[in-house]
Amino acid sequence: MRFKYLFVFFLICVLSVAFSASLHAQPPGILKGAVMDASNKELIVGATIYDVNDMTHGTVSDINGQYQLRLNPGKRTVICSFISMKSDTIVVPGDSLKVTEHNFLLKSAATQLQTMVVVAGKYEQKLSEITVSMEVIKPTLIENKNSANIRGALEQAPGLNILDGEPQIRGGSGFNFGIGSRVAILIDGLPALAGDGGRPEWNFIPLENIEQIEIIKGASSVTYGSSALSGSINIRTAYPTDKPMTKASVSSGMYDAPSIANAKWWTGIANFSSANFLHSQKIGQLDIVMGGMGIYDHGFIGPPSYHPWMGGANDTTIKNNQVGEKTGRINFNLRYRPKNIPQLNYGINGNFMKSTNNLSLIWDNDTSGLYRAFPYTMTLQNQTIFYLDPFVNYYSATGFKQSLRARYFYTENEFGKNGDEADRTTNNSKVVYCDYQVIKQIKNGLNITGGLVMNQIYAHSGTPYVGVLQLNHLQNFAFYTQLDRKFWKILNLSAGFRHETFIMNDEKTVSKPIFRSGLNLQLTEATFLRASYGQGYRFPTITEKYIRSDIGGLAIYPNPVLLAESSWNSEIGLKQGFKLNNFTGAIDIALFWQEYANTIEFTFGVWDKDKDMYGDDSLSTGFKYINTGVTRVKGFEISLPAEGRITKNLKIGILADYTYVIPQALNPSEVFIIDSTPQPMSYNFSSTDSANSILKYRFQHIAKIDWQLTYKLFFIGGDIRYYSNIQNIDKIFYLFEPQMHSGIEKYRNTHNKGIKAFDARIGMEVTKNFKLAFVVNNVFNLSYSLRPLKIESPRTFAIRLSYSF
Repeated sequence: MRFKYLFVFFLICVLSVAFSASLHAQPPGILKGAVMDASNKELIVGATIYDVNDMTHGTVSDINGQYQLRLNPGKRTVICSFISMKSDTIVVPGDSLKVTEHNFLLKSAATQLQTMVVVAGKYEQKLSEITVSMEVIKPTLIENKNSANIRGALEQAPGLNILDGEPQIRGGSGFNFGIGSRVAILIDGLPALAGDGGRPEWNFIPLENIEQIEIIKGASSVTYGSSALSGSINIRTAYPTDKPMTKASVSSGMYDAPSIANAKWWTGIANFSSANFLHSQKIGQLDIVMGGMGIYDHGFIGPPSYHPWMGGANDTTIKNNQVGEKTGRINFNLRYRPKNIPQLNYGINGNFMKSTNNLSLIWDNDTSGLYRAFPYTMTLQNQTIFYLDPFVNYYSATGFKQSLRARYFYTENEFGKNGDEADRTTNNSKVVYCDYQVIKQIKNGLNITGGLVMNQIYAHSGTPYVGVLQLNHLQNFAFYTQLDRKFWKILNLSAGFRHETFIMNDEKTVSKPIFRSGLNLQLTEATFLRASYGQGYRFPTITEKYIRSDIGGLAIYPNPVLLAESSWNSEIGLKQGFKLNNFTGAIDIALFWQEYANTIEFTFGVWDKDKDMYGDDSLSTGFKYINTGVTRVKGFEISLPAEGRITKNLKIGILADYTYVIPQALNPSEVFIIDSTPQPMSYNFSSTDSANSILKYRFQHIAKIDWQLTYKLFFIGGDIRYYSNIQNIDKIFYLFEPQMHSGIEKYRNTHNKGIKAFDARIGMEVTKNFKLAFVVNNVFNLSYSLRPLKIESPRTFAIRLSYSF
């Protein structure tokens, strides 16, 4: 009951601020005109125009790109801004109390310092002025990588890597077999992780309609809730401009034979192909975006082979032609802007995907079996995923913005342990998410953001086990607020608060307040010093607490007493912009320190006696999610995005970075649980290498560089990535070696010098609308493993054709 009163009180406070501001008398001076793109004179809808001396008076450009702003008497400075574009300023003379006409011309924010972002504070800010570390990925990098999903582009982001599908930001997480991501994945600011297990599905991201990707590094729970324990990835989709646009691309390629003798399991050509399209158009007051994608991938990891030494217990029913991926997706954005109410817009977005693929957890052996699965560790999977996002936004002339956004997110996974269609189980989850947000700019440059969140998750487990719930329900309620203010045109201060409440099934209600603060000081025209402190909080997923499964040959046991993990993160950073002749860029250096309490890790043991679906006792050996104590990750990061012209016709673009982390268990000898044998469990006991207490499945050194040279209509580029050796993994994989013969210990001992991967691309603009590219990934056909017991792709060749009009 107390929590409901807090919700009501918070809402009343925020609305009263907006209402009182709207009662101010309106002065007689008027500034009006249009807002246009300087490059093509297209009208811009939704640009913000405000008086810097009185931010209670502001407006936005309407459906026709027109605006009208009332002004106080006296000399006024008016700014017009729009996301991803440079702001424009006009000074209105003091005697100008009549109607003044002025057209704002906005130029593209071509430099890193001028790029506009939304994700850090949930309102538009310059990238150079935010108080946390953030990276922005533009669509050009995604196109250059020729990836069927955004994983390839994300791998180039400083401080971020994808380990077998799991995002890691600055070593903040290890590998948890796809469950309980510590990085929030969002599409248009709304959560896009599966409701039951908190795992990302990268093919589900609408790749063809990305405006930009914004990545926050460090605890982001105040802004985006539980999953953002070590950071967030927000994918922003685009709406139409005044000019209709249609684009399509097709790509086709093949896998080269692995460089390991006798490792090729397929005959003929192992091919892959993809196609996507997008149409974006304004029809009267309606904005329409339609897009889609199709993927076929033969795959490079084959089904398990027969092992005589296993006494006939072999998973040989999966055939070669069943391990490939077939995926189809279609998405839309619809937005309506009433002509008589230009400050209002509402609509619905949607995204639908069907996919057939496989999950492979462990390789067969470390030689010819690297590209095959170990018996009973490959699972065939049919997926159905979709979301629907109704929304309404209102922008008042006094700078008061309200938005109500909702998402219904459905995920269904049908699993099969072999090729038999009858041997399948189905899990599904439903997420109902709603976020009401208000933003108000008031006098003296103060920006207030507040909101209320409701999140309902329903999960159903397809396999029945005695004593294990099949139906589970997680409820999450939250309210948040953030204050941002700029002082003396050079100092930005930010402070935020969020209160989270969780109720899982019939458990006791859990509540947690979390805070963040930060500053950004502009030392010179292109020098920005920032510092921040933030708290993170992640409540366990339904899968971690209540799901019992045997997917992929691994027995996973529920842990109803699992506690939420929390963290705090501090950082100091310096961004230095530069311009050398025609070459511009920015060097960013950051030092960070993050500590975690009740760290959740995947732990092997012999647990309490388990019963199968028939109530019979079965083996209780397997994995369980356990709180493993206090951990810490500290380190530094340096990045360099730059671009410029070498000659009149020769351009170059570079994105380079290096990240060093020290991830450590702070109490390595502490016993965090005792299993049923009874065996005391600790970090030291479960680790293959406990030297310096380094956490499992972390890269301590990551270096990357992506470059591209463009000469007139031709371009050539590539990227280089270096990953240091993963020092520590679960000891159980070594102990099982006599039974599995995987060769994991020998492989790690002979492949301990780090990994260097090279990709290359070349192409040309055949015409203004038609582009051709040839891409080679893993140029030297290196056989390498990032996640232990899982091999990466051999060399691939691909051709990409894209057309737009």
